[in-house]
Order: sequence, then C-alpha cells, then structure tokens
Amino acid sequence: MVYVPFARKYRPRRFGEVVGQEIATAILKNAVSLGRVHHAYLFAGPRGVGKTTVARILAKALNCKDPREGEPCGECENCKEIDRGSFPDLVEMDAASNRGIDDIRAVKEAVSYTPLKGKYKVYIIDEAHMLTKEAFNALLKTLEEPPPKTVFVLCTTEYEKIIPTILSRCQRIIFLRVREKEIREYLKDICSREGIEFEEEALRAIAKASDGCLRDAASLLDQASVLGDGKVSVDVVEKLAGMPGFQKLRDFLKLLLASRVDEAIKTLRELYEKGYNLTRFWELLEEEVRKAILVKSLQDAGGVVEDPESYEEFKTYPLEALLYLENVINRGKVEARTRPPLAAYELAVVKTAIIKDILPISKALSRETGGPDAFDIEKRLEELLSPVAYKALSRARRFWEGDRLVFSLDEDTYRAVEGELEALKVKLPQVRFEVIKKKRESEEYAEPVLRVMKLFNAKVVRYDKKRDKG
Repeated sequence: MVYVPFARKYRPRRFGEVVGQEIATAILKNAVSLGRVHHAYLFAGPRGVGKTTVARILAKALNCKDPREGEPCGECENCKEIDRGSFPDLVEMDAASNRGIDDIRAVKEAVSYTPLKGKYKVYIIDEAHMLTKEAFNALLKTLEEPPPKTVFVLCTTEYEKIIPTILSRCQRIIFLRVREKEIREYLKDICSREGIEFEEEALRAIAKASDGCLRDAASLLDQASVLGDGKVSVDVVEKLAGMPGFQKLRDFLKLLLASRVDEAIKTLRELYEKGYNLTRFWELLEEEVRKAILVKSLQDAGGVVEDPESYEEFKTYPLEALLYLENVINRGKVEARTRPPLAAYELAVVKTAIIKDILPISKALSRETGGPDAFDIEKRLEELLSPVAYKALSRARRFWEGDRLVFSLDEDTYRAVEGELEALKVKLPQVRFEVIKKKRESEEYAEPVLRVMKLFNAKVVRYDKKRDKG
C-alpha cells in the first residue's frame, strides 16, 4: 500500500474542516448556498495555510450533486472524482511552470466549452504571481467576462505582484497565518487518529517552528513520528527542527534577566556545538521578550499575545529591565549580519550583566530601595502647592540628604514663594530647602578676574587711595 504523508492524508475536504480561516470559508460557503458565486476569486496569503485546498472545496461545493447548506456532501461521484483529481471540469494550472502567453491562450480556448460533467468549470491557477505581464493581459478579458458557469480561482503568496487590472476583476479573499493554538489542536487530532504518543511541549515546538504554516506543521509531525519510532518527544523535535524547545528558550531568557552571563554563554556554546540554528533561536528569543513586555505593559494582553497566562512570571521583572534586554537582543541580531552569529550573540549576552542592577524609575529616583518614594513626594508637592510655587520647585536642582529630599533655590525665587514653602515644611517634613544667596554685583565681576590671576600665580595688589596721594 502506498504511504500518504500527513499533509495530504489529513487535507480538509469540507469548509468546516479548514483550520484558522473562518472568514474566508464563511464567505465562500454563504456564496454557494445563496447562489452568489463570483466568476473570479483571488486567494492571497502565506504558504501552507489552505488556499489551494479551499479552492478545491469550492469546486466540490459548486459541482456537488447533493450540497448541504453550501457544503459538499463528499459522497457523490463528482466529489469523489475531485478528491482523486480526475474530475474533467476542474483544471489546475501551476503558473510557476506554465507562465507564458501561449499557456493562457490554451486556457482561453478551453474556457469556451461547456462543462462536461458538472455544473461549473473551475480553473485554479496556483502561484498566479508568476505569470508574465503578457499572460496577465491575455487573461484580462476572460476574467472580466467569462462564459457562464465558469469560475476562476487565482492563488498567490505574493499579493503585491498581481497587477491592478487583474485585482480589479477579482473578489479578493485574504488567508491568514494559522495561530499556534489552532495548529496544536490540529496536530493533536492527527496524533489521536494515528495512535501517536506525544508530549505537549513537542507539539508546541512544532507549532512554533512551522511559523503559522499548517502544511509545514503536519510534515514536521510526520517526520518526528518516524524519527521517534511512533512517539513525538521534545528531544526528537529539537533534533529535527534544529532549535531548542519552548522550555529551553524560557530558561535562557531567565538566565539573561538574572545576569548569569557565564551560564548563558555556556548554554549558547552548547547549542552551537549541537548544530542548532542560532539565528532562529535568537529570533524566537526576541519574540518571547516582546510578548513579555506586552503582557507586563498592557492591562489586557489577550488580544495581542496568544496564551498571555504563560508570561505572568515575567511581570515580576522591572519593565526597564525587559526593555533593555529587548534592545540588547535586537542589537545582537543586527550585528550578526556583519560577523559570525555566535560572536555577536556572545557579546550581546555580556551586555546583560547589568540587568540585575536595573531598578524601576521610582526606585532609581530614591536614595535607596527602602527610602522614600520620589514619585509619592512629587505627587504631594503638586497637591499642596500653587502652580507658581510648584513650577519653581520643578526647575530647582534636587538631591537626597539622608531621608530628606533637598531643593536648591536661588534667593529671589525662594523669597517669591517663601510663605508656601515654609508651610510645606510643616505638612511634608521629608523636604528641605537650601537657599543660594545672590552675589553682589562687584563680587560677580571680580571673581572671574581673581580666578585668572590665581591661575597664572599673579600677585594681587589692592589699590589704596591714601598711599597713592603720597
């Protein structure tokens, strides 16, 4: 018996089985059930997310002898022939290898014939962006006014390369990357059908490595089950994907946040010696830090971060430390473009040695961690003072003296708001004011001259009127 890979064996056969493309499938399913199918569609999105598969399901739904609310029955002769790839009214064309004007002319000639067996003739043009400009132009009139009961579906991974005149003649349906959670559920379903033992972390690693591509995820699971002799474990997936699992990524991140540079560099060296893809590892590390920052910063990160509960442990770290780490990792990624990646990443790890000493701003403005909070004092000042007095203090130089915050003010400023500041000292004993007396005008001019003379060891001779008379 011929072996069928998981990616083909578990390809969806109905709209309801498609994973992660709810909007796209709902549009097409409703169009079929309401009899409002457009003559030309453009399916655009990343690789391996179901564009060609959905196009085939659409062909089945249009030609099914017993459709049920827009879904193909999957049991009639037409549905079975489409699944086998032998249905005469479904034409699939690979634009990567049939991209010239002659290929499109052949399609235009065939379009004029009525369906042989089904209700509709469906043309699926895969990798449509590969068509030449001349081929696109030859297709324009046919796309705009095709014969009755003819539907074109153009599939592409590079939407921006489709010329505007083609775009304007098609209904555009955008396919999205499949979320990791949905990929994990899809892989679990395959494992249960195939009787494969698996570890949760292993499926998480496969989902992350597939980068939103369902086809890649199924292929990785297929390989991992073969390599693991029917069992999918984290170690097997790590060897196969060439990158460490989720837990190792988290452990490394914690080493950096704890400034344990020696251990982090040792771990990095071990990954390099085992042949792991360090560049991909560093990219995943940057992604983890970004998610940790969002969870730390936002009240509700559920809409922007998948599974935000798993990042709760990072809320204990100062936001400033996480932001600094993200900057270090990003700089390491940039520097890895011009030098060996291991060298760039090791230097980035060394820069994390100061992370453990990074304090929140409110603590950094205090003399010591256990001392008074500068932010609390600032808030009280704003409450107790008039806008004029508060503005004067905000411009003053300040410093900590023991447990008291000292403001250094010039004499004129202090006199202008003296009454408020004296009353403030009673209400807020944590503050003190230092008054800098204004120098007399003669002293102000004489001081620079005396400093210059002292610099050149000149002797200062004071003018004496009485002595000059003599």
